[in-house]
Amino acid sequence: MKNAIASVFALVIGFFTLMFAAVMGLFIGVAALIAKPFLKRKMQAAYEDAVQQQATFQGFTRVYTDGKTIDGEFEDITHKPASAQ
Repeated sequence: MKNAIASVFALVIGFFTLMFAAVMGLFIGVAALIAKPFLKRKMQAAYEDAVQQQATFQGFTRVYTDGKTIDGEFEDITHKPASAQ
């Protein structure tokens, strides 16, 4: 008799646990479906900003190079006369 009561009690607790997990999963799934378009739009905006910043940086490097200097090289100007600068 003692084992029968314990097993019924375990089944009831298990049922409530399973129902709680199902309800929580349902709420999380609905929240994910609602949030998906907003997150997608935000990710697209972040991607476009990154592309714009990269294009701006590349445009900056094109405008401010004199054509004689290759990336990674430099011209030493420490010993040039003042009239040449």
